[in-house]
Amino acid sequence: MSSVVVKGGASKSPTLSVCVVTYNHEAYLRDCLESIVQQTVNFDYEIIIGDDASTDHTREIIHEFKARYPSVVKAVLHERNIGSTANYTAVHAAAKGKYIAHVDGDDLMLPGKLQCQVDYLEAHPRCNVVWHQVTFFNDAGDTCIMPSLASSVLNVELYTRDLMLCGSVAAHSSTMYRAEKFFLHGPSTEELIDWYILVRLVDDGYGIVLNANLGKYRLHAGGLSSGAKATFKMRRFFCDSQLKILRLHPEYSREVAACSLMTTLLDAVFLRKSFVLSLKVFLRARSLPRLRDILKLKGLYLANRRPV
Repeated sequence: MSSVVVKGGASKSPTLSVCVVTYNHEAYLRDCLESIVQQTVNFDYEIIIGDDASTDHTREIIHEFKARYPSVVKAVLHERNIGSTANYTAVHAAAKGKYIAHVDGDDLMLPGKLQCQVDYLEAHPRCNVVWHQVTFFNDAGDTCIMPSLASSVLNVELYTRDLMLCGSVAAHSSTMYRAEKFFLHGPSTEELIDWYILVRLVDDGYGIVLNANLGKYRLHAGGLSSGAKATFKMRRFFCDSQLKILRLHPEYSREVAACSLMTTLLDAVFLRKSFVLSLKVFLRARSLPRLRDILKLKGLYLANRRPV
């Protein structure tokens, strides 16, 4: 089957929906969207952009792409800021595709990404989520590829237990999943970290991180993961999600204990106040971690220490 570049004419039920969430991304969104529309694929897809009431020129860029690709680009434009989870939910709930790909408005796709992930899902019906390696980069030009080739999560089937133990295994903007697994259909009343969502999406199947660098993840001062305050906020989201998942899956208490213990130790070593959050999760797990799980987490940490 020959490949085509999709620049119009998405069907009523496209194979893929690409969901883009954005807020004040005027400096980055045009490059993000160009990286999507330039994908070469042999199926139809739609692009749904959700803007959380940006105060810069983000919406002008969205309208520009809607005018250029009217049959492909759709927009979910919020008149007030509703938060990242509610924006995510609104955009993904609007998707019509068999599969859904997620990308943040400041990240980029590399050539072949969409075709590669759709091909994998088509060929592996038990797989519910596909990630891939990405290049982490910043404005200074520093780069590294994550997860690294030394990581034990590449090209292996990852089940709920693995995500409970390892936490996030790949960049959120590398995610593609089966639309039938989407579960956030009602209005969001709380902030949810992507790890929680992905654990739920993997569900009764498995996920896989492809050993292929198919995207670029931007590190910048305006990002959610930048700075001490943001680190504490993200850790609080993650720890709250661990407790939420633990209530759904108490059978994985030893995996949660191992993950939270390792996080507590690392935060304490680096003098981060957030160690108290993960310590609370460890105590709430009420289980002793397995030594092999601790050693696996140590290996993952050493393999994926980020130089940028």
